[in-house]
Amino acid sequence: MAQSRIFMTGASGYLGSVITQLAIAQGYTVHGLSRNVSNDEKLKRLGAVPIRGDLQTLDVLRAEGTDAQVIIHLADVMTRNPDYNEGLRIDAAAVDTICEALKGTDKRLLVTSGSLVTAADPTGRETTETSPRWEAPVNDRHKAEDHAMSWAEKGVHVMSIRLAPYVYGRGGSGVQLFMKMAVGRGELIYIDDGDFKTSAVHVDDAARMYLLAAEKGNVREAFNCTSSTNTTAWQLAQAMGSILDLPVKSVKFEDALATYGNFLTRFLCAVNRASSSKAVKMLGWQPREIGILEEIRTGSYVSVAQELRQELATV
Repeated sequence: MAQSRIFMTGASGYLGSVITQLAIAQGYTVHGLSRNVSNDEKLKRLGAVPIRGDLQTLDVLRAEGTDAQVIIHLADVMTRNPDYNEGLRIDAAAVDTICEALKGTDKRLLVTSGSLVTAADPTGRETTETSPRWEAPVNDRHKAEDHAMSWAEKGVHVMSIRLAPYVYGRGGSGVQLFMKMAVGRGELIYIDDGDFKTSAVHVDDAARMYLLAAEKGNVREAFNCTSSTNTTAWQLAQAMGSILDLPVKSVKFEDALATYGNFLTRFLCAVNRASSSKAVKMLGWQPREIGILEEIRTGSYVSVAQELRQELATV
């Protein structure tokens, strides 16, 4: 796939910027959708070509989909929109526009989903991409994946990468967000006994999976993107608390619902042991980076914790 062009939505974001770096190092040209001058400059620093627009600039999506050999869809308009259903509508229209440009070609579209689309195994075992769905999912993100994957029946080479609930590394993503929230509250929390096992993947390992899927993946395949499945919510809270020097507290589920709302509470106690064995076998993907607890305690989040403590001291 060397010298091929990638068009990417969300290219300047946390995961997108890492994919951009790795793709350019492998010989790809990367065109990244950009909503503002700040993102333009970031993409240029990464070596990418900024393309001004957003998921509602359909003429831009159509043109870039026509010219690129690989399209990676990372931008998440759903969580940025106060009306989640409206976000799903915008996402579907964007995907439809791209897919119309790809229909009947061997170009590849990779969309982004989450391993939380499948329910936890009742016996505690790892799940796969074909495991049953949640009857009441944490959110309706699965609808976006289902819509995109339906284009396989219309001649589009579409695949889905299902990211772990915790994508970590380089001092960013949800771990950084939870650390900021904890500093604001003065404590780390976990729900009930915190014995909820979840999946995680380092951002660099995730980026490598996208590029492997672009090269080797088959139409209508979904791949769990996880490197560990045994970390508990209690362990994560303890690790973050240790570097922030904050107390770690158990909160009852009902109290958490009242204080933190439905989404955050259910996320913190969601069991997700999604196996990535399919990606290992079909794509040759092998996670290389350190585990999430080690990354928090001794890696990139140590400096994040120092900065947060300094900010707190000046308030």
